[in-house]
Amino acid sequence: MKIDVGILGATGEVGQKFVVNLQNHPWFRISALFASERSAGKSYAEALGYGTEASRWFVKSVPEKKVLDMTVAEVGEASGDEADLFFSALPSETARDIEGKIAKEKPVVSTASAYRYFDDSFTYLPGVNESHAKIIEIQRKNRGWKGFVVPQPNCTTIGLALSLKPIHDRFGLERVTMVSMQAVSGAGYAAVSSWAEQRRAQGSSLPEALGYFVAGTFEGNVIPYISGEEEKVKKETVKLLGDFVDGKIIPASFKIACKCNRVPVLDGHTESVFIETKSKCSVDELKEAWKRYRGEPQRLALPTAPKQPIVVTEAVDRPQPRFDCMVEGGMAVVIGGVAANVFENGFQYTVLSHNTELGAAKGAVLAAEYLYSIGMIK
Repeated sequence: MKIDVGILGATGEVGQKFVVNLQNHPWFRISALFASERSAGKSYAEALGYGTEASRWFVKSVPEKKVLDMTVAEVGEASGDEADLFFSALPSETARDIEGKIAKEKPVVSTASAYRYFDDSFTYLPGVNESHAKIIEIQRKNRGWKGFVVPQPNCTTIGLALSLKPIHDRFGLERVTMVSMQAVSGAGYAAVSSWAEQRRAQGSSLPEALGYFVAGTFEGNVIPYISGEEEKVKKETVKLLGDFVDGKIIPASFKIACKCNRVPVLDGHTESVFIETKSKCSVDELKEAWKRYRGEPQRLALPTAPKQPIVVTEAVDRPQPRFDCMVEGGMAVVIGGVAANVFENGFQYTVLSHNTELGAAKGAVLAAEYLYSIGMIK
């Protein structure tokens, strides 16, 4: 028997990805769609302008007719009665109130940051910090909720933290430095749609529009500032790799520095990472640790779990977003350029992760699968 799920923010970029990842899911069934007041009362197709020149459907996969025919409800009216599990793609500024209201009765798995940084939050990255799941019961007790809110980490944190997990566990970490080259889709629906609309104005179809970068803010440019991003990465990485002790998450002790940049790439966050390990090891030992790594999603054979969560490439010029972003359906991190550097126990590598698959909707679906498998979702 499938679990009925609702999608909050169903018409946005991440909401659309939730739809395509849930519409044929073996465990979950879409029962309710929620969006802003301007979409409420319309069919999902009408709310998106699907099939028209003004279509705002940005995902390559095709939505099923039964989903397109569903009536969209106003997100502010969601009560928790409409489904047994909710996926949230809401903007963070509106997520806290709405997700909190629903969590009084039902579980919420969210891509928003609203509940990431509370002491009783289980910010969950599948394959990294399942040991923190017990904090859900503390959250319920603290807040008087029957449900819970489990947020995903920041999409930039995800590739970094997953790449560090096997190294941290096996060799320990002293220092981590990261420089990101982040895709425009990480800036949200507005950034992607602005590109697409400009290209369509020149006569391109929507699929063609998404394949090009048009004149404007992003083409031929690098933006060396993303508001709040660096603080999120630094805070979240050590929390994800920390220990759960006496009802609290104790952050990992290694030092971390980072610099985040937006670059003219549609999908895929690429990061240059420099590490110093506590124990001596070799490049080959690092590669072996990554290649052999399997987490709880693989042990449990969850439906959305990649068979190999970390893929190591030996090509000197890889990974590249255009060619490697969709490895394992966009659910693996791809590592290349592994080398020792001049620092004691120092190494460097490049890691690529898909910011709107593993880093958003598809990763949230995998998180919900784990929570269901351990009995937290019923």
